[in-house]
Amino acid sequence: MSAASLFMVTLVVPDMDDGIAHFTHDWGFALSADTRHVSGHRWVEIDPGHGARLRLVEATTDAHRAAIGNQAGGRVAFFLNIDDFDATIARWAANGVEIAEPAWTADYGRVAVMRDRFGNRWDVLDAQFEKAA
Repeated sequence: MSAASLFMVTLVVPDMDDGIAHFTHDWGFALSADTRHVSGHRWVEIDPGHGARLRLVEATTDAHRAAIGNQAGGRVAFFLNIDDFDATIARWAANGVEIAEPAWTADYGRVAVMRDRFGNRWDVLDAQFEKAA
């Protein structure tokens, strides 16, 4: 079997510029691409820093709009390992990112659930806990 790695996931947003602003300003992620695809669609990639990037797509149909904030049917859609867990969560909260569930310690590490401005749930795990285990 050949090796594969997930390098990008699609996230539907109601407005591209609002999505870019939210993930670059509020979360502190980097805008790694903002171009036109050969199809004519705007191609936007957001880089959280390590691992898979987010490809933002603007909702243009009723089906797209129905997916906003519900990409995983109400479950956690995205998972992040972060360094400096408490400070990062505090910074995000100060920037308006919702803490959907405050931090707790599970068998697999410290985790908090955040919600982006569009309603998607994110599990945020303390990378230091994982390294210590």
